[in-house]
Order: sequence, then C-alpha cells, then structure tokens
Amino acid sequence: MAESRLSAEVLEGFICSVLRRNFDDPADNADFHKEIWQYVCSPDSKVAIAAPRNHAKSTVVTHAYTLASVLFREQTYVIIVSDTVGQSVQFLGDIKKELLENEDLRNLFGVREFVKDTEDDLICSMDDGHLFRIQAKGSEQKLRGLKWKNRRPGLIVGDDMENDEIVMNRDRRLKFKRWFYGALLPALSDKGKIRLVGTILHLDSLLENLMPSSLLKTIAGGHKSLIREDLREYTDVRLSWKSIKYRAHTEDYSKLLWPQKKSAKEFKAMKEDYARQGLSDVYSQEMFNVPVDEADTFFKKQDFIAMTGDHKKKKLLYYITCDLAVSQSQKADYSAFCVAGMDDDNKLHLVHVLKERLDSLQIVDTMLALQRIYKPVLFGIEKGVIQKSIGPYLNEAMQERNEYISTALLAPSADKLTRARSIQARMRAGAVRFDKDSDWYQSFEDELIRFPRDRHDDQVDAWAYMGLMLDKMWETPSEKEDEDEEYRLMVRKFQSDDMVGRSPITGY
Repeated sequence: MAESRLSAEVLEGFICSVLRRNFDDPADNADFHKEIWQYVCSPDSKVAIAAPRNHAKSTVVTHAYTLASVLFREQTYVIIVSDTVGQSVQFLGDIKKELLENEDLRNLFGVREFVKDTEDDLICSMDDGHLFRIQAKGSEQKLRGLKWKNRRPGLIVGDDMENDEIVMNRDRRLKFKRWFYGALLPALSDKGKIRLVGTILHLDSLLENLMPSSLLKTIAGGHKSLIREDLREYTDVRLSWKSIKYRAHTEDYSKLLWPQKKSAKEFKAMKEDYARQGLSDVYSQEMFNVPVDEADTFFKKQDFIAMTGDHKKKKLLYYITCDLAVSQSQKADYSAFCVAGMDDDNKLHLVHVLKERLDSLQIVDTMLALQRIYKPVLFGIEKGVIQKSIGPYLNEAMQERNEYISTALLAPSADKLTRARSIQARMRAGAVRFDKDSDWYQSFEDELIRFPRDRHDDQVDAWAYMGLMLDKMWETPSEKEDEDEEYRLMVRKFQSDDMVGRSPITGY
C-alpha cells in the first residue's frame, strides 16, 4: 500500500469504516473527538490532551491513532507508555487483537504476520515486506538506548502516565518530571512526535503543567491568550506544547461534551452519588479535570471571614509562624511567614502573610524585621530548622543588633492534613478573621482552597503551625509545671504587650 498522509479526516474514516464495529458499546463520535483528531494529526511535535474519564480518549488516540499511524505508514516505530507496564501491555494487546482478528483491516492494509510477539513488544510484517514495531513501556522505566533498525521511536503515545502515587508527593512528582524530560523525550527521534492523553490528577502534575493556562503563565500578558469556553480551554498562540483541556459538562448540565454517550440526568445522578460518599473532589477531578472541588475542600470558602474596620482597631497580641525552605531539596519552594494577632475575645486575626524565595541570611533579616514591627509573643519555627540551618546566622545577627526572638520549636506530624487540622477547626468555628483587603490575601486563600493538590503548600504549612503553636500554649499545665517558678515567669512574659528577649525554652 502506498504511503498516505494521515489527517483528521482520514483517521475518522478509518475508525468509522474499519474499527468501530469492534468497539464496546459504541456511541456516535462527538465533535470533541474530531477536534482531538485534529490535534494528534497536526504537524506539531508535542501535543497534550486532558479529557474526562469514560470519554473514549484512549480509544480514539492510543488505540485508533496508533494503529492508523503504522498502517498508513506515517510511523514505523512506536512506544506506548502508561503509568504501569501492565496498563500499556493491555493497550498493546488490544492493538494486536485488531491486527489478528479484524479481517477488513487485514485485507485492506495487507497485514501478513507477527515477526515478533511478546507481551510488551510487537513487530508486524505486511504483504509487501514492510515492517513496523510497537512496544509497551511503564512510567519511569529505563528507556536509554531504545533503537530499532538504527532508528529511535518516531512516535510516543502517553496514556494516563501519572497516578495518585506519583502526583500526591512532591518528590515523586519531581522524580517523574525528571524521567519525562531526561529519559522519555530524549528517546524520541529528532523529527518524532509525542502525544499525551490523560486526566489531571494534581495541580502540579506533569499534564497540568503542559496545559495552556500553565504554559501561558511564563508569557507576559499570556492570560489574554487563554480561551476558556464552557467545555474546553485552549490557546490560539503557538507554544512549546499544543494542548487542550476538556470538561464533561457545564455546572448546570446544559452542555455536554459527549451527549451521545451520557445524558445530563445520568451525570447529575453520578455526581450526587460521589457527593454522598464524600468524594466530590474525585468527581471534579475525573469529569472536570480539576482535582479540587470547592464544595468539598479541606478549607472552605465560608471559613475565610473578613476583618471589618472595627476588627482592625482592636489591640492584638501577635504571634508569628513560618515554614522555611532552607534545604537543597526545597530549593523550588518558598519561605512563608504568617503574622496573626489574638484579641481580648480570643479571636485570631491574620494581618500579614509573606511568601518569598529567600536564602538563610535573608530569612534571618526577615525574622528580625518582623520581630521589630510586631513584637510577637512567640515566633513558631519547625524543630530542627534552627539547629541545622539558620541557627548560627540567627544567633550572630541577634547579638550584633541586640534584638532577640522568642522562638517556639514545633514538632509537627509528617502528615500535612493532620498538621492543618487545628487551624482548620479554629476557622470552621468562626474564630479567625482575615485582612481580605491586603495584596497578599488572594494568593493565600487560593493556596488553602486548593490544598492538598496545589503545586505549593508553603503558606498552608506556615498557617498550620499557627494552630499547633496556639494549641500548645493553651494546654492545661501539669502540676509540676504549675509549681515551677520558671514556668510562671514565662507565662507572665507571654502576657506582656512588648515581650522581647530570649525564650526561656530555646535560649534564642
């Protein structure tokens, strides 16, 4: 068969005439399927598509597009990658079945036999002697040196390459991205193509970072080029990746991405079922490609009560907590500081949040500046940070400037959700007010609302420490502590409006 350029129209005809009868419970193709075919058949080398679950993205891309690429002889060496080898082997198995059992396909394209047939590798020969190869690989599998007939893969198809185990831990996300950019992309031939399809599982997932909204953040005025419609998000400017993000339906169900497959009534019942199980965020992730549902977030919109003019006039006893990024592993993170004051009604007022990338000396300067401005009762810092990183700088700076900070060393749990429970409870009880007019506020609220699936959680951690420190301070003292003269002195110092000096606990 003569080589023919694969276009969206050719791919659609191939699917409808040769493959469709073998699909499980086939429904008519939707307009967005045709748009996906335009994307994957485009001349762009890098294409990423985020689509909802159960919308045939694997069928129309991983199965149909891969088959068409080799049968129309656009590609001779293809790699299919999924989150596990087992999943990619299953995709390859479906392709093998089509090549073996679909007589229309075999006769039309002249499929002869499998020269090689293992679980994760296929080499197929055609009647005219032409050969093509498809291999199945798992995420983070070794790929260096992949070649066949002295050529690297001309097409890589990635289908749901990420899973919850990969995306829910920052170090694992970074490891996966390093593998993607350090091993998978370099395995592609110089003029090769990569096509990614999947569902977005985290706001710092690889797939999310390839979406138009994320790519445009690096361009001045880029947000103006982002096109958000009811069911899709894309851009009309040329970027390093050609990408698009879909959602299954609008909030009011008036528009559906694939109305031929599922009705508004079925979607509504499905969403209500997820909500009953406390899994609204999972529905949002799977159907909207947004892994956070504001109706079911850890921190809720109604928890953020605004400070009024009267609140801002109150006399406050200040406390400061921080989450410091001081190690090499945290170099992409921010240092965050939260300044909050307690009024005489035991209501907490968050008056300032600072979030910046700082080195150790800058952290110390910032701490001393905040100390001078607010004169906090305590400065809460994670245990180990002072001893292992900023301690020498802090001691030297305090002695030189004759300014001393009373620090409370906090030993939080490793589980960030557990760590944040205390401050969440205060907010939920209506005992916290926020200065919503400040320029730092919106970024703070956005990060808390998206927790724990946002790409950063530095402000969340600093804020969580505030709850832990305040809870520790108001714990009922033991009988021994009550009799301890030093303890009583410390309490009196805490109650002083301008308490400045070394902490009787830490010495700082």
